[in-house]
Amino acid sequence: MKHVLLIEDELIVAMDIKMSLEKKNGFVVSTARNYTEALKIYNNKLIDVVVCDVNLNTDKDGIEVIEAFSLIKPVPVVYLTAYDNPEILERAKKTLPYAYLLKPFNESQLVLTLDLAHLNFKRQEKKLVVKAENQNKLKDLTLREKEVLIVLATGKTSKEIADTLNISQHTVDKHKKNIKKKLGLNTIGELVKFAYSTNLKTLN
Repeated sequence: MKHVLLIEDELIVAMDIKMSLEKKNGFVVSTARNYTEALKIYNNKLIDVVVCDVNLNTDKDGIEVIEAFSLIKPVPVVYLTAYDNPEILERAKKTLPYAYLLKPFNESQLVLTLDLAHLNFKRQEKKLVVKAENQNKLKDLTLREKEVLIVLATGKTSKEIADTLNISQHTVDKHKKNIKKKLGLNTIGELVKFAYSTNLKTLN
């Protein structure tokens, strides 16, 4: 179960994201509308991922909030934004986020992005080395197979993967079988280990 801190000033948007994540995807979500509320949660709870809207319409925007948080303790960050503004993206880059999601986005896209951010953060935190030969093997996987691998590596079952990607459990099992064959691996444990030895930063 991953704990997400969602910083979003629009109440309806925040509740929609919270409900979609907690409904079936193994997340617990704490919401905050501004820096003060977010800081209280950040300091008092173990947060796995921060999802932050860039435009908060408060004294601090989302980028300034994350800049302040980075001085306290590291955590993977996913930005939400309604505008593809080069100037804003350039400012955001300096806080080293794991991804940007342009509104509107769908539930599967959000969950995959959070899983990917968490996966890469844990790899860096554990100081696991990216193996060049494994990185090259990723090229043999289709986009859907990469998505299955990402969600699988976060500890989800076939049913949970199916729910996340909106596909059948049978399809998930078929993809897992294909992934094992392409990578020359036999067990789920080996797949998880493989995922941590690669640098899955994008879904393409």
